[in-house]
Amino acid sequence: MFSNESNHTIDHVQWLPGVQTTACIFYTIILLFGVIGNILVIVIVTRYRNMRSATNLLLTNLSMADLFLLIFCTPEGYQHLYGEDKHRLGKFMCSFGPFVQNVTSTCSVLTIMAISYERYVAICQPLKTSALRFTLFRTLPTVVFIWILSCLVSIPFFRYSKTGTAQSIYGETIVTCFTVFPESWKNIYLILCTLYLYIFIFLMLCYWHFSICCILFSREALLRDNSIVTRYRRQVAKLLITLILTFFIFIIPYKIWAYIHQRYQFEEIAVIGFHQYSFIAIITRSFLYLNSAINPLLYSVMSTKFRQSLLLLCDDCRYPNKDRRSDAVYFNREYTAKQLMGINGGVGGRTTSTTAAKLSYHQFNGSHLHEKKSLIIDNLPTIIVQNPTDDGNLILSKELL
Repeated sequence: MFSNESNHTIDHVQWLPGVQTTACIFYTIILLFGVIGNILVIVIVTRYRNMRSATNLLLTNLSMADLFLLIFCTPEGYQHLYGEDKHRLGKFMCSFGPFVQNVTSTCSVLTIMAISYERYVAICQPLKTSALRFTLFRTLPTVVFIWILSCLVSIPFFRYSKTGTAQSIYGETIVTCFTVFPESWKNIYLILCTLYLYIFIFLMLCYWHFSICCILFSREALLRDNSIVTRYRRQVAKLLITLILTFFIFIIPYKIWAYIHQRYQFEEIAVIGFHQYSFIAIITRSFLYLNSAINPLLYSVMSTKFRQSLLLLCDDCRYPNKDRRSDAVYFNREYTAKQLMGINGGVGGRTTSTTAAKLSYHQFNGSHLHEKKSLIIDNLPTIIVQNPTDDGNLILSKELL
């Protein structure tokens, strides 16, 4: 079905009944949900000021990479199903498709690495110099660097992917698309720059998140600190761990299959049979597409802030002329008020004051400087409660996301 040389013979065989239709429906569902979900993530973070943190901007970059993969790489899956062994997308897409796939997957893993490092420094190394910490102003250069590095690493896929002709058993000359690396590149590039890169990053992620979990989920931490800021940190940690697991579970099968496809000759792979070959190709592609479509669902399930902003966006679409109070701030204040009332029902034997219940802002003075430092250390997207003042009112910071 696929060829690594231009003079291979490609046999035209019949698909098993129902396989093409089932795979096509599955690809379409993934494509629709993935495109809509990732666009929603980008719109929410860019629309609402309280969602613009370093972590969320990096998650937006992850959604952009997923969106590009779904738009530019899904057509290859449809072509595999109905192309009858012919490449119908043109010479440019023959080179651009593998290039985009590798760029987006590399960009995704580097973005996850950047998010994990930001959380690690904020939680495990809070007293480190500010040069090691992510800020909103440092996030954009980081995103640009990630995309440039991903493109540089993926250039060989663009260079060595090309179209060629092959003769079918029916005497028809057809155009195929294949990627052939020189023999010297197969071990150096495919193993060192792809498999080893993913293994190294995965080990780094395991170390960072193990350190984070030791701090946030230790028995002492669970008994000592149950504040909103700690709850948010635990929520983000769970979300990132889930993102990492789903990413590597879904991307590794495709990477292994792509390596086998490039490492061995076409005749060596074809011995497994057309139906087995096509089944493996469909499964690995489905995992690749699903990895790019599932992240928005994880955000909505595991992130309270994202769910709130999504509901607010839906409300804005229904009532576009409705007056809003500082974007999504009011919506998040209402949720945080409920959390504060549940956590701090009484302060020093006194109930929470009306000032705290209404979530009015407290302007920090010199005597509260140490509390202000502790608040801005994370750039957390929530209102943070601190110690009570002398009159019993709670000290509240501004929304930091």
